[in-house]
Amino acid sequence: MELIKLREDDEFTHIALSGRLDVNGVQQIEQSFTAATAGRGKPALVDISEVSFLASLGMRMFLNSAKALKLKKTKMALLNPQPLVEDALRSAGLPSVIPIEYDIDTATGLLKG
Repeated sequence: MELIKLREDDEFTHIALSGRLDVNGVQQIEQSFTAATAGRGKPALVDISEVSFLASLGMRMFLNSAKALKLKKTKMALLNPQPLVEDALRSAGLPSVIPIEYDIDTATGLLKG
């Protein structure tokens, strides 16, 4: 599992994840992910286009950060999930808490608004 910080400034955080968000993947990146999202307290855009598998632990990681950001009156959005990952997210009802977007401009507009 890999986490890459694409942008980290006063406006928002943009990170990209790649690999499998299974037990091992979450263990590898959870601390860095939480620090880059909830820890910064800025709107967070998370590109998951290269995440090939998403287990419930990965969803919990997303939810925990989204809830922490909500307490700071800001948001997180997920960008470009693969079909199987999107199906898992929708089955779990995550889009009601964390929006899923497919266009970076729409996603950044959502985070700023």
